[in-house]
Amino acid sequence: MWNARIDKIAADGLASLVDPVMERWFTPAFRQPDNAAYAGARNMLSQQPEAGYSGTCAAIRDADFTEEAGRIAVPTLCIAGDQDGSTPPELVQSLAGLIPASRFVTIAGCGHIPCLEQPLAYAQAATIFIKTLPEH
Repeated sequence: MWNARIDKIAADGLASLVDPVMERWFTPAFRQPDNAAYAGARNMLSQQPEAGYSGTCAAIRDADFTEEAGRIAVPTLCIAGDQDGSTPPELVQSLAGLIPASRFVTIAGCGHIPCLEQPLAYAQAATIFIKTLPEH
């Protein structure tokens, strides 16, 4: 998958991937032309240097933090949008299962970037989690 994206950028430019990426990242309800947050995210992606985005794809392709996840020794909140087309909630939940002191939360009606698409639900999940942490 990641090699195909890198090859697509090399052959056709980053612009050829913007719409498919937006479809994986955001729900149809969020992907509206009059939504300034969506327009900003789309603009941010479309303005990335092609070499930088290709490098990011290669880094994600080569990353496997499965072993390291089990060594995370601090409370960890793993959040997933229930309609995330890039990192499915099941994958996030399985990662959370590897982290000893983790909590997994799914945000309804949300894609890949919950803090942008559902900021209030995201803030609520983070606030609830933070309130469970011991004070130091």
